[in-house]
Amino acid sequence: MQAAEVEPKRTQRYVDEAYRLVLEKPGVEEVLIMNRSGVPVKTSMARQDALQHACLYDNLREKTQAFLQRMEPPQNLCMLRVRTRMHEVIITPDGKITILVVQNAPDTYLHSPQDK
Repeated sequence: MQAAEVEPKRTQRYVDEAYRLVLEKPGVEEVLIMNRSGVPVKTSMARQDALQHACLYDNLREKTQAFLQRMEPPQNLCMLRVRTRMHEVIITPDGKITILVVQNAPDTYLHSPQDK
């Protein structure tokens, strides 16, 4: 087995460091880190919100993955970015954990200088 094929271990230290680095980014409001099964392991959200986001993410991931499998050639989900008027949600799954980030990203297009 080559060194490039070995996945790094997803230890608690790894999770804590990823959590810290994401929270330091400007505009980040909430962070949710889930294990492979979709169970929240570290979050800045309230417990109920974290569970709801994890459940909704799992449904979205399943549908997205089914769509990607129908493409030629089949693709894997690397990152999913969903934007609304006030927020942006970025989902980054890998083999062991999934990071879900909610950012404050107001839509500046709707507030053009012509509106003022």
